[in-house]
Amino acid sequence: MLEQRIALIELDGNYHCMSENFEFTIRSLTRPDELVWVTELQDQICDETRFNVPLTSLIDFARNGGQIIGAFDGKLLVGFLIAFLGTDSRDPHRPAMANLKLVLDRIGVHPDYRNVGLATQMTLRLRDISTKQGIRLTTYAFDPLNSREANLMIRKLGAIAKSYMPDYYGIREDLTLTDRLIAEWWITHNRVEERLFGNRGNLSLEQYLEAGTPIINPTYVNGTNVNQVKPYLESVSIPEKSMMLIEIPTDFSAIMLANPTLASEWQYHVRDVFLTIMTNGFVATDFLYEPYENRQRAFYLMSFDGPRLTLSL
Repeated sequence: MLEQRIALIELDGNYHCMSENFEFTIRSLTRPDELVWVTELQDQICDETRFNVPLTSLIDFARNGGQIIGAFDGKLLVGFLIAFLGTDSRDPHRPAMANLKLVLDRIGVHPDYRNVGLATQMTLRLRDISTKQGIRLTTYAFDPLNSREANLMIRKLGAIAKSYMPDYYGIREDLTLTDRLIAEWWITHNRVEERLFGNRGNLSLEQYLEAGTPIINPTYVNGTNVNQVKPYLESVSIPEKSMMLIEIPTDFSAIMLANPTLASEWQYHVRDVFLTIMTNGFVATDFLYEPYENRQRAFYLMSFDGPRLTLSL
């Protein structure tokens, strides 16, 4: 599950990285023939190809300020990252240049090349490009039940998540929820620098629990089947603490395949929990994927960020 750290060296404008078993090149993709490889890799690794980014859009992104980054094993494309220019709309009165950001649309890695750090290194390549362009913010809308992406964005890269958006992509025909947690990656912030390059280690689940941080929705499981991890049954209450832990399944995609009814229960549970907690001033500031009570567990750390005020005129 968790990615290993791999070395990254810049040579001739490209990035070369090595893990125990592979040697990779990470570089920007701009030519239409290269972008065809991205569409082909999308088709290989995505379950629903109708949601893939088409070639015409990839070409438009690449020619108009967007970023398409590829990871290669030799000449074989094994991973990609797609991002485009956008504006932060929280203050519509500011000029667009002041609100400029990169929107990370998606990250894909071939299953045979996962868990070696490619997603991390492609996002670091994007960070280098953003820094040179003077763009300080990258946002990423991801499924709150996707532990892999939560670990990447919040734990590894130092992003935070202040907002939860129900039905981000609208209501689907099969009624599957498309809720998204919005990660904000402020690439020059001290928090990000410390996560990426600092000497201080990240806190562990044990340390958070020893400090009195409660798990507000502990899961339970019958036996050892991780595909049957069930959400907390009682109503979630907000403790009088500055931090709390929200638990999610470690492998939600496996639950979706094995038990769609349980997957739907998880989606509605997580929606209720995040909307309740975030409207009371908490933001996601860390993510933990560790063994606890004899099984692997996954948690968001929620930290108090101040009251949320609603004004009625």
